[in-house]
Amino acid sequence: EFAIEEINAEGGVLGRKLELVSRDGRNDQQQSIRFAEELISERGVNYMIGTTSDPFIAIGTLACEPGVPISTGDSTAPQLVADIGDCAYQIVMSDNAQGGVAGEYAAQQGYKTALVLGSTEIPYTNNLPRYFSEAFERAGGRILGREEFRIDAGDYSPQVTKIANMSPQPDVIFTPMFIPDTPVFMRQLRAAGVDIPVVSTDGNHDPALLKAGDAVEGMVFTTHALPREGTELGDFFARFEQETGNAPSSVVTGVGYDEIQFLKAALESAGSAEPEAIMEALATTTVEGVTGEIAMDPETRRSEKPVTLVEVKGGEFAFVDQFVPEFVPDP
Repeated sequence: EFAIEEINAEGGVLGRKLELVSRDGRNDQQQSIRFAEELISERGVNYMIGTTSDPFIAIGTLACEPGVPISTGDSTAPQLVADIGDCAYQIVMSDNAQGGVAGEYAAQQGYKTALVLGSTEIPYTNNLPRYFSEAFERAGGRILGREEFRIDAGDYSPQVTKIANMSPQPDVIFTPMFIPDTPVFMRQLRAAGVDIPVVSTDGNHDPALLKAGDAVEGMVFTTHALPREGTELGDFFARFEQETGNAPSSVVTGVGYDEIQFLKAALESAGSAEPEAIMEALATTTVEGVTGEIAMDPETRRSEKPVTLVEVKGGEFAFVDQFVPEFVPDP
């Protein structure tokens, strides 16, 4: 919304104003499909933005039938583009890229062995351990094993006990566990006397993680970007707060802003707002976003985008590094 207001205030794109039409499908398959049909057939939308939801593949498939381009929005699963079809694009960082960065980072720290802790319940927690493992092993590391957890279990003492009794102990633990589970797991892990470093993913980029105090100190995770003074994202956060009166609630605010800027660049390149022209332009668009450069790969229709590493340091989020991995595992 903020990006669209800015663009429209400057005259819009191709002499026309952008209009955002949003619907909340409440993660309900039938309701979401009904809204998608309405947006396509009745509102005649030229471009759709998805989000993290169970019905997203169905919505995307529906968009592809009349040839309406759709992005995965803030959904990072790299399989979505191929699962949906030729109208789908991924502008946001993908999970195989953040898994690749996590694996390379762990190897760079000198860690030789790792334990991965995943969950088969959803693709995010099931696939990220594989992406990490492939990158870590390619960099010379060795995976000692994989343990399973249940999302929202509320108690991770069985996993902690297994880790504490491992012999030899791993040099690092990798897990795509996310809020609110991570603070519980980390408190139980540290209370058991296990001080093994933990590397995780963007599901922990939330102030709620810091409430775990010393238990998460030193924890490192991959994410989209980190707002810092003197950076594009830091300047954007400051401008957003000044103009709206509210600080951005999440780094995903920057992701959403970049989504619209990417679309604007594609529209200008296409010289048209027709869906077919937008799709053709999206495949070759590159922009310097507030979260980093976004360059679309025309073959995969997934962007090449740097991944940021963040460490919990002194009870705050601290920047570690930002890079595109040398090796990106297959989806």
